[in-house]
Amino acid sequence: MRVELLCTGDELVTGLTTDTNSPYLEARLFELGIKVSRVVLVGDVREDITQALREAAHRADVVIVSGGLGPTADDFTAECAAVAAGVPLVEDAGTLQFLRERAAKRGRELTPNVARMALVPEGSEVVPNPVGAAPLFIVGMGGCRLFFLPGVPREYRALVDGEVMPRVRNELEKRPGRTYRAFRLLRTVGIPESVLDARVAPLAAAHPRVVFGFRTHAPENQLKLMAEAPSQAEADTALAAAEKAARQELGLAVYGTDGDSYPGVLAKLLTEARATLSLAESCTGGLIAAQLTGVSGASNFLLGGAVVYTEPMKTAWAGVSPELLATHGAVSRPVAVAMAEGIRAECKTTYGLSVTGFAGPTGGTAEDPVGTVYCALAAEGAPTRCERFSIAGDRDLVRLFAASYALELLRERLLTPPSAP
Repeated sequence: MRVELLCTGDELVTGLTTDTNSPYLEARLFELGIKVSRVVLVGDVREDITQALREAAHRADVVIVSGGLGPTADDFTAECAAVAAGVPLVEDAGTLQFLRERAAKRGRELTPNVARMALVPEGSEVVPNPVGAAPLFIVGMGGCRLFFLPGVPREYRALVDGEVMPRVRNELEKRPGRTYRAFRLLRTVGIPESVLDARVAPLAAAHPRVVFGFRTHAPENQLKLMAEAPSQAEADTALAAAEKAARQELGLAVYGTDGDSYPGVLAKLLTEARATLSLAESCTGGLIAAQLTGVSGASNFLLGGAVVYTEPMKTAWAGVSPELLATHGAVSRPVAVAMAEGIRAECKTTYGLSVTGFAGPTGGTAEDPVGTVYCALAAEGAPTRCERFSIAGDRDLVRLFAASYALELLRERLLTPPSAP
């Protein structure tokens, strides 16, 4: 099945807005084993949109279009769809009634520009929008089905998940002689993409039905496994074998699969261990805390912490002695250890995690240049572990990887059996 995406709007072609809808849908389609053939961005020009629709319908089996369905003067995708299909625009009674009721609930009159959202190409299948106003409508052009969705990401994703994906899946299953696919995304941390590729390269020959792919989403790298076979059972079996081999090769570098998130996995590990955590962050400026508190229920394990960005605050809030700072400097192994131990003692937690470093572009020394980071983990009843990292990149990248490396010390500790030395 050939699938193309068409996104409309001047904001997309002028750089004012980033297209986030296409990557979301591409990932969802890839779960079905469908690789999008083409993504086209078109500005708010009627002739360009109409021509792009005709060309896409000629090439593809399914075209998914986003944007231009709202109430403003530059929202004319429905008009272009009607011209491309060679049919008139007609008023959909159900949508018009919905828009009237929606306006009444807000204490407003239905204005003519809002009522325009009820106009769709004649013969369309119209599907209500569960989280917005403009509906999804589906138009047939030759052998192609075109899905027209609002461009607002929240509305787009709701309609993709609830309406578009089930229809595409059903269409895929009807096709004779189809290839069945099974997909797994293995999420890794602490291993560069080139190393990941080299480590799993020997597995490809042993698993000929599985395509091995890679994707970098800093600070993690992802291994994409897609099995293809004449039946779903064979595809599932081939995928399971390849995944097992990849996990054996990569070990603890694999932190999760598919929709897992790194903070979510850590939250689960901490909760299962009934462990608590406190943080002392310097160069990361609260980034670790922000990541962990993005998980619902974080208060069960994250008791507190401090952004100790200056030396006086390292002393006041993390218990680092002024003498230690004067002797070794704020970016040093002894200070990182003292920060982790001090914040753990202050917050009375199972673990204390610290990070200090030179994020740049200024700072650094001959021994510890910009990009040098020290991360330390203090644990109840165990020696404090401290690691030095050299991170290449700009300030944002150094901070991002510093947070990741610090959290990886914690994850490794949580996955280590208590009896291990």
